[in-house]
Amino acid sequence: MVLKKIVLLGDSAVGKTSMIRRFVFDKFEDSYISTIGTKVSKKSLTIPKGDLEVDLNLMIWDVLGRAGYTALHSRTFSGVHGAFLVADLTRRETLDSLERYWIPVLFNVVNNVPLVFACNKKDLEGEYAFQPEEMEKIASKYNVGVENDLPLNLKTTYSTSAKTGDNVENIFQSLGYMVLSEKKPKDPIAELYENLVAQGIYRHTDRGTLIGATDAIIVDFCEGFEDDRLAMTLLRQELLRAGLDVRSPSKVGLLKAIEYLAEAESEFKEEEIVMTNKERRREWARGTKG
Repeated sequence: MVLKKIVLLGDSAVGKTSMIRRFVFDKFEDSYISTIGTKVSKKSLTIPKGDLEVDLNLMIWDVLGRAGYTALHSRTFSGVHGAFLVADLTRRETLDSLERYWIPVLFNVVNNVPLVFACNKKDLEGEYAFQPEEMEKIASKYNVGVENDLPLNLKTTYSTSAKTGDNVENIFQSLGYMVLSEKKPKDPIAELYENLVAQGIYRHTDRGTLIGATDAIIVDFCEGFEDDRLAMTLLRQELLRAGLDVRSPSKVGLLKAIEYLAEAESEFKEEEIVMTNKERRREWARGTKG
């Protein structure tokens, strides 16, 4: 028997607790009760691994769904092997908060862990505030190198309904399979920085393109710190918070990332240096095509 700790993350009223009730007890509670603190449930699964089947116990931590409880969330995330990120299809802000708050605060405590994303309340079609394809785009940034290892019947993003039970079992099966494989997703941000430095090409990057400007800004930020580990931790946290995909950056995302990087630098550097760095990076971003 293998035991793994996972967390269920997302804003209040997205349906996290209802999904657990559906998965663990096969029941749905239509009334809404705000989770207080953290609630833990246990569910056993049988997961194929090679020619064998492994009995997996998931300890499912349902976390208080309000941003700002950083200390509580940080304690809960210790020792986590994987996470569910849940948004409510009828509320756009619940999708935005995944990258603005939940993923950065999780990765500030644990290294990259497998993530499975759920667009919940698919039974309310006609009231959608965003489309599932938007969630799929976000998910593609966080499971680099592991998504292709899943069996054909499993994915890293689902449209779910805690009310009908649609795809609820699948999201747990997918994360169970991923945490059992113990394969960590790649970190595109760290890999990009290491490659740029190793190849020595960043000083000659074409900053007229979004990718070139992103390359230059990443290296420019990291070179300003003596501690490479601290620099990479801050860089990863702020780029994730900005929702910037370094493999396909947007100008809006890049400008937002520049603001967040300046906020991070302000904790360590004088205001004049921070402002100079921010303006230089903004000029690079403004000068891009796209």
